Amino acid sequence: MNDNYRINCSIDSLKLINIINQKSDICLNDKEYIMSTDSRFIQKNDIFIALKGRYSDGHNFLSQAFNNGASVAIISEKKIFEESNFPLILVQDTFVALSKISEYNFKDIKSLKIAITGSVGKTTTKDYLKNVLSYYEPTFAAPESFNNELGIALSKAKISKLDKYAIFEVGMNMKNEISNLSKLINPDIAIITNIGEAHIGNLGSKKNIAIEKSNIIDGMSNNGIVLLPRDSDYFEFLQKKALAKNLRLITFGYSNKSDIQISKITRDKGRVFVEFRVFGKVFEAYSNMQNISIINNYLPVLGIAHILNYDLNEVLKNIIKSNVHKSRWQEFDFELDKGHVKLIDDTYNASPTSMFEAIRSVDEYEADQIFRKIIIIGDMLELGDFNEKYHSDLVNLINKTNIDHVYFCGDYLSSLFGMVSSKKKKKHFRSVKNIQSIDEFELAGGDLIFIKGGNKIGLNNLVQEFINYLALT
Repeated sequence: MNDNYRINCSIDSLKLINIINQKSDICLNDKEYIMSTDSRFIQKNDIFIALKGRYSDGHNFLSQAFNNGASVAIISEKKIFEESNFPLILVQDTFVALSKISEYNFKDIKSLKIAITGSVGKTTTKDYLKNVLSYYEPTFAAPESFNNELGIALSKAKISKLDKYAIFEVGMNMKNEISNLSKLINPDIAIITNIGEAHIGNLGSKKNIAIEKSNIIDGMSNNGIVLLPRDSDYFEFLQKKALAKNLRLITFGYSNKSDIQISKITRDKGRVFVEFRVFGKVFEAYSNMQNISIINNYLPVLGIAHILNYDLNEVLKNIIKSNVHKSRWQEFDFELDKGHVKLIDDTYNASPTSMFEAIRSVDEYEADQIFRKIIIIGDMLELGDFNEKYHSDLVNLINKTNIDHVYFCGDYLSSLFGMVSSKKKKKHFRSVKNIQSIDEFELAGGDLIFIKGGNKIGLNNLVQEFINYLALT
């Protein structure tokens, strides 16, 4: 049962209609109800909120909601209200109604609120942070992809009074979106993981992206704390905005000027040895994670743990043993008659920053049983006028690596197929649908297979085909 869209609410009918500023003759008992925005997960006596989205309209699923046991539905379509026999509460805007219910729950919440934004690493950082903080205290973290206005409204409605910490992920697709979301959260602590190229097609430049990411500060009080990437080209800009609001500033990165620093990193027999410095104190750890960009996500987590006075040696152990990498550099091992095969699933997204770092990590990957490296990568999306530049840069990077086989999937990369070095075995597909069989990749024992691409490319489906194929081979 997916309960991400279900909200606990102890409420009677009078209180409900007062919260959403509506009149209604619906009579509910004074008890705990579940409100849900997804008709598929409605259970007996739930309240269904019919939201209108870009791709679907909850009003089309009223019958399903009531068949599943809904006691009442909140809707905004007057015609349906007048013609239907279902118990309904009519509002002008169902999302506004949900927001009011969310605010009603949130007003009594005393949790320390942490908001995370950035071009890459938001979700991974959030998941690491949740795992660490929940070891010590009850902790809420917004579910995956709940990083827009709807997601934050649902998250605010789900936080318990028992939660000492509440972690939000803040995304964006357009200007001013982060500022508005920050004001909905009012974070006590904010993290900007980095400034990359994600959504550059919409915003036009990395400077504009930096401006938007900096707006996470807008909803913070003057005594808040912000963690910033010291290595960013836009650090001084971010710093200036933080100091203008009298925020406490903590920096992280490789730079010696960072408060929290990766001071040393080496590979040792398939593991990565990392030395961290946290305000001058040294901490060491071995990690099996060979994607250095993901290890970078340890830094703001260590920063938060330092603020809260937790034992950083213990925190590092909890981070390293965390398994938070769903579709983000998730490794699968198969022992076959023909030898060992390793599959790496990194299909969650593919911005230039994450793609370039991932390719470098594959190139540097060490393991005794790996003899050949194969990459299957898809187009990077939402780059607008920067499509050719970043895809060309990607091909040039690949040509400098020791990666053996290169497979492209998508229109942009296929058009640059001729740029790939003749020293590499190569092939391209316009789409995943054009891949007829796993046999096209000519797998052998000792192969490392790395798969990455934008969400819409559909390479996550190819990962599952590889898993099924290798499990049966």
